[in-house]
Amino acid sequence: MSRILLATTGSLGDLFPYLAVAAGLRGRGHQVTIATAEGYRGRVEAAGLGFAPMRPSMPEGEPDLAAFARAMDRRTGPEFVWRTLVAEPIRDAYADLMAASEGVALILASPVAAAAPMVAECRGLPWAPAYLQPFTLFSAEDPGIPGGYDWLWRAEWLRRLAGPAIRSVARWMVGRWSRDVAAFRVELGLPAATDPILNAARPPAFSLSLFSPLLSRAEPPPTGFPFWDEPAPMPRELARFLAAGPPPLVFTLGSAAIYAPGRFFAESLEAARLLGQRAVLLTGTAANRAALGPLPPGMLAVDYLPHSALFPAASAIIHQGGIGTSAQAMRAGRPMLVVPFSHDQPDNAARLARLGIAASLPTARYRADRASKALGPLLDNPEVEARAGAIGRAIRAEDGVGAACDRVEAWLGGR
Repeated sequence: MSRILLATTGSLGDLFPYLAVAAGLRGRGHQVTIATAEGYRGRVEAAGLGFAPMRPSMPEGEPDLAAFARAMDRRTGPEFVWRTLVAEPIRDAYADLMAASEGVALILASPVAAAAPMVAECRGLPWAPAYLQPFTLFSAEDPGIPGGYDWLWRAEWLRRLAGPAIRSVARWMVGRWSRDVAAFRVELGLPAATDPILNAARPPAFSLSLFSPLLSRAEPPPTGFPFWDEPAPMPRELARFLAAGPPPLVFTLGSAAIYAPGRFFAESLEAARLLGQRAVLLTGTAANRAALGPLPPGMLAVDYLPHSALFPAASAIIHQGGIGTSAQAMRAGRPMLVVPFSHDQPDNAARLARLGIAASLPTARYRADRASKALGPLLDNPEVEARAGAIGRAIRAEDGVGAACDRVEAWLGGR
């Protein structure tokens, strides 16, 4: 059996799929370590996996709300996140991964764990990127569309025509944001990266697409979603609420946008009232909950609960469009209203809408009247219900973890 290192950085949505794949590989007898932020040590070790700290670390104490607001900005967020999570801490991340990679046979890495290919090149190790969403593939055959260019989805030929240009612009932009990374490659004596997005001078051993083929069939063939469901008892108050009436609307902003919610939760309460619907709000933080004040009858706020525990009980799910939240909503088989902020979220929203199970309303336009108008056609709609239910059954039939592990073992066995 082999020693394998997985490297990832970001939110819980960036961690959970790698936890699932790592646990699957461990179950097949491999020795697996996850390198990620120190703040995730408890979750990784509780899963029975090896842990290695990789900077940048999660900040201690209260979150920097101004930084989160910048990170979630539709136009400037990608540059801010790349510079602060990838480029500026590249030397620290490289040092941490060099220490963690001693004696491993393979490095699996998030595309934003930019130190991973550098470590692989310096050590002469094989590495493989593991993509969590179609957008980050920058595929020419099924291109992702950045926020603000949603009109390119109106015609398939137009989107495909724009694909190569989008990839070229993305490479240019990431290259501009990655000057610290390029300078560090020179210091290490490594050749310039041929692809600044992957930060690699040589091609990977293979690649993984850790999402459902329902979202994209671009190469490499998608494995299906690798779900990681943390056990969590349902709060008694929530259980009583769910049992006391019809399925509620569920509003959530995942694990990152909760720190830049704007008026999302306040507008959501009013949208539910306009529709005459009950609602559960996963506010994410006590501060978001407190800002709402006393709630009217038929409304309940909960700080945190794994989406897998609540989504199946929803009438519809209103969320930010992160890939982890989107995957859980698809698996639950419920209609959605997606309120994308930035990064991959607008592209995920467009793909869900293309499946006929979602509507999309950008966060800048999210107001109670618009949200209620967008939700109306999704509720009590037999066609949408049937499509969402069929999608849910298809997702639940996937074995994303098994397919990913098969791909890794096929490469290990064939080299």
